[in-house]
Amino acid sequence: MYEQFYAWLSAQIGGNEMFIGVVTASSIGTALYLAQAVPRGLYQLALRWCTITLEVDNTDPGFVWIRVWLARHPYARRSRRLRLSGRRDIDARQIGDGAWDLVPGEGYHLFLHRGRPVVLHYRIDEENARGHFLRQHFHLRSLGRSQAFLRSLIHEAAVLCAGDDRVRVYDFREGYWQLSSSKRPRGLDSVILPPRQLDRLVRDAEWFFASGDWYAERGIPYRRGLLFSGPPGTGKSSVVLALASRLAKPVYALNLASVTSDSGLMEAFAETPQDAILLVEDIDAIRIARARVTENGKPEAQSPGQATLSGLLNAIDGVAAPEGRLLVMTSNHPEHLDPALVRPGRIDLHERFGLLGPAEVMRMFLRFYPGRDADAARFAQALGRPISPAELQCILLEGDPFAAADAKHMGAVETDTVPAAAE
Repeated sequence: MYEQFYAWLSAQIGGNEMFIGVVTASSIGTALYLAQAVPRGLYQLALRWCTITLEVDNTDPGFVWIRVWLARHPYARRSRRLRLSGRRDIDARQIGDGAWDLVPGEGYHLFLHRGRPVVLHYRIDEENARGHFLRQHFHLRSLGRSQAFLRSLIHEAAVLCAGDDRVRVYDFREGYWQLSSSKRPRGLDSVILPPRQLDRLVRDAEWFFASGDWYAERGIPYRRGLLFSGPPGTGKSSVVLALASRLAKPVYALNLASVTSDSGLMEAFAETPQDAILLVEDIDAIRIARARVTENGKPEAQSPGQATLSGLLNAIDGVAAPEGRLLVMTSNHPEHLDPALVRPGRIDLHERFGLLGPAEVMRMFLRFYPGRDADAARFAQALGRPISPAELQCILLEGDPFAAADAKHMGAVETDTVPAAAE
């Protein structure tokens, strides 16, 4: 059989010009392909064995660290392809370097860090139908096989960001957490609450974040839930920001109305990192959190395209629920919430925020006008009624109630009425 094949092949090579042409063209094509593929394969093999890579996208909090680190790196001042990274919470009139950064723009960049070459690939995904970018990616590659260099780089970036005491606030959009703003830290003394209540909240939060081992030793899921309830404007959200400032924790603010499925709800909870505060505001306004049975004894109808109460409960403390984060829910009407949502184990501490009494009114007045104790007492007495911090702030922002030139405020306080702008 082999002899017949060789005889046929010899006949074709000796007398079939078309066969010779096909074989020759195929041989040339194969040689050209190998000339390209072999070096490319060797190059890929060299990259795999001689370099180490780091990938991070904007779904991870570390993305901000790398971005800030790149903005401070000397290469950012030499690069000719840049991207503006401005802070959303800073007035555009503040044009100092603290209001914005320039980071290397989209594409490839090569620079040295500590004498070692680093290749940066910054990529931004295409915009979606709403005009939002779905993902931003940093891809860093350096020579060597050890992780030590990249670990030191991450540590350097994290330390750099640790010097910024702003509270980072994230919101859940397009299926992942995005940095929404960086707020200035808020001192605990700026929150007007009864002293014992504020101290209790601070001690509770500090104890929780320091007690991971305590939970593990007792086999208890490392979770804690707080419910802040009270009339509108009583400082529920302000307390969360003050706690985050005191504890140096990020805030992940979840709008349940924007989550359209139980899987999306579970994803939002699962992707909330440990050592963070997860905030769900005005939960009584969300249909899925209300009592499942109406006053008539009939089950509450479930709207299509919406997460369910069952999904919310599983996200809070189900088998796949994350641990290590402090859950804070706020409500103006806690009596409307389903009992299963606020039972012990899901809500461990219920704090009620009320209107300000005379003592708290005096404290807030003195924050605006320090040292005027007599005027503070007179103002609290003239006001003569409980008031929310938000409404009182509106009154004080309008001007000094006892300024001789401000007849409007003078009359408002002396006649025990509230200015129309604060009503």
